[in-house]
Amino acid sequence: MLKTRASVAVLALLLGATAAMAQQTSPPAQKPEAPKVPVTGQILMQDANTILARDFIGQMVYASDKAKVGSISDLLLSKDAKTVEGFVIGVGGFLGIGEKSVALKMDRLRMTHDPQGGLQLTTDLKKEELANAPSFKSKREQDAEKQAAERARNQPPAQRPTQRP
Repeated sequence: MLKTRASVAVLALLLGATAAMAQQTSPPAQKPEAPKVPVTGQILMQDANTILARDFIGQMVYASDKAKVGSISDLLLSKDAKTVEGFVIGVGGFLGIGEKSVALKMDRLRMTHDPQGGLQLTTDLKKEELANAPSFKSKREQDAEKQAAERARNQPPAQRPTQRP
């Protein structure tokens, strides 16, 4: 019986010490956070009449005859950030090989919903028209071409590639 009382006393001491240590190591009570306040111009939720660029890029574009034309690869934004000027579509090629980029104004694209509620993009242009259209050149590509032409002009004549008639 003496052993039982001693065991109970030791257990009570241990429990008390554990509770005291837990109180000492628990984090201090945190102050409640101030309510969040929107900033001027902030959009809190996406409107039903908008689409995110990440959902737009990669979408397949179809001609009016339901033929696949190509997929959206990029958007052209105005420098003042007020408008989307156009979109870039990858056309032609097979499995990405031989594909070229063609940029079009946004008014050449029609956005609707398919029967499942997904986004459906169509253009009044035919696949052949876009395949025969000149390729789009980004500002970066134009600058690279200018630099390459400048380097070629600055090479000594002996190092320039020979052109055949």
